[in-house]
Amino acid sequence: MFESVIRAKGDLAGVYEYDGETGYFYLYQTGPNGNKVLGAIHVLSGMSDLADEDVQIRWDHENEKVGLFIRTELWAVFDARDGAKYGGDYEVGALPQLSARATSGFGAAS
Repeated sequence: MFESVIRAKGDLAGVYEYDGETGYFYLYQTGPNGNKVLGAIHVLSGMSDLADEDVQIRWDHENEKVGLFIRTELWAVFDARDGAKYGGDYEVGALPQLSARATSGFGAAS
């Protein structure tokens, strides 16, 4: 599984990749000189219960934070302003544990 969204400026992207064994959410820098991973958040290890439609990546309203939504719940966030990362470690039946700072700026999943 591979999902990605580039922010409006075209300089950064949020990327989720699951290779059948592990899943990571990445913050990528994009540009004419190629792509570079700026950060990674572990999401899961082992078998996944997720289908493509269960995973969505969105930028916040100010295009400063990018979030990984699993089944409409925000599970992981990168803050492009300061490089902070939040969340990860998805578990079936659990709820994400993210601070208000991490989740601010994201509306309801679409």
